[in-house]
Amino acid sequence: MKSRPEEQLLSDPVNDKGRKPEFRRLVSAHEVPPKGVSIPFEADEAECAALARRFAIPGISRLSGVARLRPWRKTGLTLECAYEAALARECVVTLEPMTEEISEEFTLHYLPDEQIERDARFSGAEEKEILIDPEAVEPPEPFLNGDRVDYGEAVAEQLSLAMEPYPRKPGAAFEGPAEEAPPEEADAGEERENPFAILEKLKKND
Repeated sequence: MKSRPEEQLLSDPVNDKGRKPEFRRLVSAHEVPPKGVSIPFEADEAECAALARRFAIPGISRLSGVARLRPWRKTGLTLECAYEAALARECVVTLEPMTEEISEEFTLHYLPDEQIERDARFSGAEEKEILIDPEAVEPPEPFLNGDRVDYGEAVAEQLSLAMEPYPRKPGAAFEGPAEEAPPEEADAGEERENPFAILEKLKKND
């Protein structure tokens, strides 16, 4: 799938940490227009395979969505993202292959490191409290290398949180060992001899 012009302009495949990222999509804050920008994205086959290895699952057949970025607090960015994914999983009950469909939205905020430090105030020698904007759902994340956001990694992290930890096929249920009935219940179906009849027998034997 070819990238749209916006995505070609804003995405930067360069890896600054010296390792190949599974799903990297970089955007520089100075390239985001005042009204914001919407960037459609879709992981290719190699990226899906790399993410599947990272999550230790059989595979990922689809990961796509739209990332919208807009300026926030003059020096920062807000990332609003909606994505869908189709994951190959293994049912924990039957061990049979199954597909897990995920459709999620999330919002993150980013600021330069110096801005985050400037917003920090100290109430004690070992306590540090960050002033959080009431508009933000999560504390702001620092930019990468000064002014960049990796929305691909943000999607990967959110996807890992959204995955079902114990995937089960519809209708699959654990079947534990059959429990033995208590002795009093096991004997309930048997005919019990009348205690007065037993006493009468004892008298006759005397």
